[in-house]
Amino acid sequence: MTQNSRRRKQPSMENEVIVAVIVLYLFIALTMMTVHHLQPKGQATVTSSTSPSHGHFSEPVPKEPPAFSPPTTTP
Repeated sequence: MTQNSRRRKQPSMENEVIVAVIVLYLFIALTMMTVHHLQPKGQATVTSSTSPSHGHFSEPVPKEPPAFSPPTTTP
């Protein structure tokens, strides 16, 4: 046996998990970047966040319509 054959270790479960997490991270990052760059330029960005710092992304809240008053009839 040579030293090179001793140094080669069978892949352990720990190393496989580490590689799988890195690959998953890269996949998610690339997917998010692709979606970001494919978004049409004229499309407004909207969020459902209630944070005050995201207020400029929120849709304007429609004002309540005026109270309905029944039509008045003249005798």
